[in-house]
Amino acid sequence: MSSLAGHRIGRTSCRRSRIAATVCAFAAASLLDASAARADELLSAPVVPVPAPEGAERAAAVPRVAVQPAKLGLDEFVQRALQTAPELEVARWDVATRKAKLDEAKASRYLPQFEALNLIGLAPVYKGTVNDPKSTVDTSAYGPFTSVEVSLVQPLYTWGKLTAGVNAATHAVEQEIAATQGVAADVALQVKTLYWNVLLARSVEGVLVESRDAFETALETATERREQGDSEISELDILYLKVALAEIAKEVPKIQSGAQGALEALRIVSGADRKDPLDVKERLLEPVEVEIRPLEHYTGQLYDKSPQWKQVDAGVAAKNEELKTVEADFFPVFFLTGSFAYSYAPRSDRQLNPFAWDQFNYQRGPGGVFGIRWPLNFHITAAKVDATRAELGKLEAQRRQAHEGLALQLEQSYAKVVGAKQALDKLQDGRKAGRAILTLSVTNFDIGIGDAKEILQGLSSYAQVSGHYYEAVRDYNLAVAALEHVSGTTVEPPAKP
Repeated sequence: MSSLAGHRIGRTSCRRSRIAATVCAFAAASLLDASAARADELLSAPVVPVPAPEGAERAAAVPRVAVQPAKLGLDEFVQRALQTAPELEVARWDVATRKAKLDEAKASRYLPQFEALNLIGLAPVYKGTVNDPKSTVDTSAYGPFTSVEVSLVQPLYTWGKLTAGVNAATHAVEQEIAATQGVAADVALQVKTLYWNVLLARSVEGVLVESRDAFETALETATERREQGDSEISELDILYLKVALAEIAKEVPKIQSGAQGALEALRIVSGADRKDPLDVKERLLEPVEVEIRPLEHYTGQLYDKSPQWKQVDAGVAAKNEELKTVEADFFPVFFLTGSFAYSYAPRSDRQLNPFAWDQFNYQRGPGGVFGIRWPLNFHITAAKVDATRAELGKLEAQRRQAHEGLALQLEQSYAKVVGAKQALDKLQDGRKAGRAILTLSVTNFDIGIGDAKEILQGLSSYAQVSGHYYEAVRDYNLAVAALEHVSGTTVEPPAKP
């Protein structure tokens, strides 16, 4: 074999090694980064020692049956993650808090505010009446007393303050619900990323194992032909085959470790322990079967479906209603109020003269009055209005920014889907051609009409295009998931004929 051919063979095998190393490093490092925070949190939890139950020693001697791992599909992993994600639980409690505040606002609008005050203590003992006092003010005698006062206030007209408060609380609930939907979409996207990366690592592992086996077979065949005196096989050919085999073989454990690490990260994200017997159902990475509709289809639904837009829009609406509640303080509030008060000191004489003041024996009411309350601190109210308007202006600017940004983000996500699909289709054809080249070169080599150069080039080309193909499948699946995440819609599978 010429030195030029040997140079090409070494170059192709080294190129394949770089591809395998890149995929392996991606699976072992970047996949775990997607859930590193949650994994570290779980792994750093203190271990509580638990005493062994009675008879544990005897049970330990009994052989255990290996537990078969439960295989879950993508949708099942997503559902588990949505049920157990801590960030989703926090978001749900935020929704519950907003709903409670909405109930409070509605109750203040329709029901009067009641208040009861009960006092129990000591009161000076006074005997006699105003006209015939029998005690002095410096008496040292004390006795018990108790008093009860009940009051209620019913607003009649507040210049829309109560209604605006209810509307603001309603929009705040809508804002938190949209935020929860956004968190759920983030969790689902994270699970999909990890799930497809696990399959990517395993698919590339399959390519490496297949290439390693093919190199081993080619090396055995070349060795046999060399020993039989085949002049077409040189010692340099065998050495190149050994080098290529070593380069491929050393990458297999790395990609296996990366696949296992990615699977453990997926388990943690789905709420399980990283050592739980959970596994993915599929064996190889396949492109998702969806029907990509024109961009206008997703643009028309963007502002109705996107959780990000719903959250921003509801926040602006809530702040606008809050501004109305502050502006209402410029005007008087009309209300009804009623009260009843009773106090009793058994050791003091009750004063029956209505013009005599007795603070321990009395009954006032029940009765009700119409009232007007008007806060006249207009300078303070004006400052509050200006501050709220500034906050509203900031939110409106953010909404305009989100309106343009979401449209651009949607266009970019759609373009990535289209580009990823085109690359996938081309690589799929290239993978078939690489497979055909490999089959033909191996067959020719086995029957003695091919040389080691063709084996090396065929295996290198097939491994390279297969690795790129599975990476393109992963990129296409993630692009579809990103499109769903941005648009807030689900990309439906193609209709059955």
